[in-house]
Amino acid sequence: MPPPFLATSRLLLLAGILLLGSCSGEADQTNGTGVTALPRTMMGALHSMAQNSRALPPTGDPDLYFAHLLRENHRAAVAMSALELNQGQDPSLRGMAEEMNHAHQRLLLGLDSAMQRLQARPPELAAHTPGNEPFTRLLSAATQGLSPAIHRTITQAEGGTGSSNPGMREYHEDAGTGSTDRDFAVLLVPHHRNSIQLARAELQYGRDKGLLQAASQVIFDQQQEINQAQTWLAQHPQQPK
Repeated sequence: MPPPFLATSRLLLLAGILLLGSCSGEADQTNGTGVTALPRTMMGALHSMAQNSRALPPTGDPDLYFAHLLRENHRAAVAMSALELNQGQDPSLRGMAEEMNHAHQRLLLGLDSAMQRLQARPPELAAHTPGNEPFTRLLSAATQGLSPAIHRTITQAEGGTGSSNPGMREYHEDAGTGSTDRDFAVLLVPHHRNSIQLARAELQYGRDKGLLQAASQVIFDQQQEINQAQTWLAQHPQQPK
């Protein structure tokens, strides 16, 4: 297993790259987690991320759009880690959540700074329209993992086989496994896979040097945390019901 919280120092370094010398704020320390209202479930944090991402206003700059989408992704990570810190019991996952929480709060500040800088420059590429490939690809990468496949992951994790009743399926999906720790580890994997896909799309379409560096680092860091979550799940198999 990789050393615990291997990616944290690199995440903080990445935040510094994005800030580009700006120190115009501090991470929100409300409740020690930067979250004023916890999501009801881990899945709820992901649903909010997808909804907010799809509702983002048009922008004429793929780099700026990527920054907005990545910001929603990091907000979900902060919310998930805050929920784990408030309700989780496993010491190793709580430690991972604490490191993630503070690092992603700093990254949010870095992204805010980058967005301010990008908004001040004239668009260099085609405008954001529904049929424009770079923007369609970025949004798809940011949200495509939040699909029924993830819902089935939760159902499988809780040892069930699902239900023919759609309402019942939705209840089980949002309710999770009954364990905050397990939900955190299970859903961290598809959340971070979305981050990786989003970063790869930015590497294909982006032009901003700072955000391209950020995308490359996201791919490496998020994979490390996926590995940690998967290792924890392998060491803590779901008990048969």
